[in-house]
Amino acid sequence: MTGEPAEEFPVGGRPAARAGAPKPVELWVQHDLRVPMRDGVELALDLVRPRREGPLPVVLVRTPYDKTMTRAGDAAQFRRIAGEGYIVAVNDCRGRFNSDGEFFPYLNEHDDGYDTVEWIAAQEWCDGNVGMIGGSYAGQTQWFAASRVPPHLRAIVPMVSPPSSLWRNEPIFNGVLMLGMSEWMVGMGRRSWQDASFGALFSEQKDYFEALPVSSIPARAGVAGDWWQEMLRHPTLDGFWKRGQYDRYAEMTVPALNVTGWWDMNFPGAPTNFEAMRRYAATPEARAGQKLVIGPWPHLLNRSREVSGLDFGADALVDLDAYVVRFFDRYLKSEANAIEHEKPVHVFVTGADEWWAEDDWPLPGTEEVPFYFHSGGSANTYDGDGTLSTDPPATEEPADQYVYDPLDPGRVLWNFREGPVDDRAATAREDVLCYTSQVLTEPLDVVGWVTCRLVASSSATDTDWHVRLVDVHPDGSARFLCRGALRARFRESFEHPTLLEPGRPTTFEFTMDATGVRFLPGHRIRVEVCSSWFTQYDRNLNSGAENPFGDDDPRPATQTVLHQPGRASHVVLPVIRRTP
Repeated sequence: MTGEPAEEFPVGGRPAARAGAPKPVELWVQHDLRVPMRDGVELALDLVRPRREGPLPVVLVRTPYDKTMTRAGDAAQFRRIAGEGYIVAVNDCRGRFNSDGEFFPYLNEHDDGYDTVEWIAAQEWCDGNVGMIGGSYAGQTQWFAASRVPPHLRAIVPMVSPPSSLWRNEPIFNGVLMLGMSEWMVGMGRRSWQDASFGALFSEQKDYFEALPVSSIPARAGVAGDWWQEMLRHPTLDGFWKRGQYDRYAEMTVPALNVTGWWDMNFPGAPTNFEAMRRYAATPEARAGQKLVIGPWPHLLNRSREVSGLDFGADALVDLDAYVVRFFDRYLKSEANAIEHEKPVHVFVTGADEWWAEDDWPLPGTEEVPFYFHSGGSANTYDGDGTLSTDPPATEEPADQYVYDPLDPGRVLWNFREGPVDDRAATAREDVLCYTSQVLTEPLDVVGWVTCRLVASSSATDTDWHVRLVDVHPDGSARFLCRGALRARFRESFEHPTLLEPGRPTTFEFTMDATGVRFLPGHRIRVEVCSSWFTQYDRNLNSGAENPFGDDDPRPATQTVLHQPGRASHVVLPVIRRTP
């Protein structure tokens, strides 16, 4: 995630790097210290230490992915941090690799994080100031620890961290199961890797994705899958899932540098945590110390200026590690570098291919503009007659229909290394509706949260809705921007599902996450509606079974999408209008 060196102060809206080149440093590694937890389990921890007099502040990484591999994979970042006078501590999570105990995703990380931070702070080589850094699951572990408010945790840098609720993104998104979690489960094993191809995670079709019910995936994959089985015994957002949340924002006291990319598989974590901490954090310093960086990147941050064949220009890469060091210098060393007085939000706007520095997220002055669906009743495929405009339906337009068959679902091979993929192949099927605007004559900036308000009915008692926003280029390519999903039974509550009345028009409102794009002249805006995104997400079998994760009774469903006065399906786009 190093990127290209940047100046001390931002160019345009880029985050400001620390002045000077990385300092040469001699490092040594102290292996396999044992960290006692409150229940007697011991966790393993390595130290990457600069050869200099201590004690020093410590930056902690808590990972389920092997501390030894993490030290190798993040060596450049660790060297950069250690060169500025920090010790980097890398900790195997409970039940992983050299740590004792049993691994169960999420549920032990709160207390284990607290205990590890406070144990580090008490060691003679630590000066009492502890920060945390890491990405994905190692971003979550920071929030889990922070939710317990360890006294010596001064700041965190969660990168591509999932949000607090385990039903907001992964493993479940608005009731729909992220099927890729099964591949994660298979590869992780009980304690160490049991699939040598884990590095190629989420890049190819797996036979066991086809298993029905999805609770039988471990058997088809030839693994035990104990924690997978336990998760899928809980088909609603009950106490089991809530144990894995970390949203005690009103008690938290840590400044946080939240980093993500527009196509990050865990995108909503960074902006939702930024918003919540700015509003609710326990201290003024914590509220003022929140930062948000959103780049033109997928889950693998800041690796290339080109993603999925689109080149976002030289400014797409930043010296992120230098910005991280500035952040730690302020909060772990009390250095008066004024970072807390700089703009807290940095977003890269694609199309314009430039960074914007902003005062808040959502961006001040955001105008929520509805874009309505229209058609003559044949919006099926990208060659259909569906249109999109800011004018609501004025007449009784004919509804659009398609048949969703769980045994013949729309298939989109998902790869978390990709971003603005061309969505045309996914929308050539009759079970996908497309609503496309007229060709734009002026640029339109859309930056922020996107919402879908779909008025629809189904012949089934339960089904899924998947909606995607794309940027149609002059060459016809339909570049993916963001998406939303909803399992229909959860339209009112994740805790208390309500089945559909077949054939009855119902309003479904759900998030499509966010985008940051300038739709350029000559481009068109498109919204795609369907009922499956297999194999990124599991298939709803439409039967209305009490536990859909244990359902093996597939039934086709006829889906009807309405766009007429009083029943006007639309998406709400966050439009930014500024005078040049």
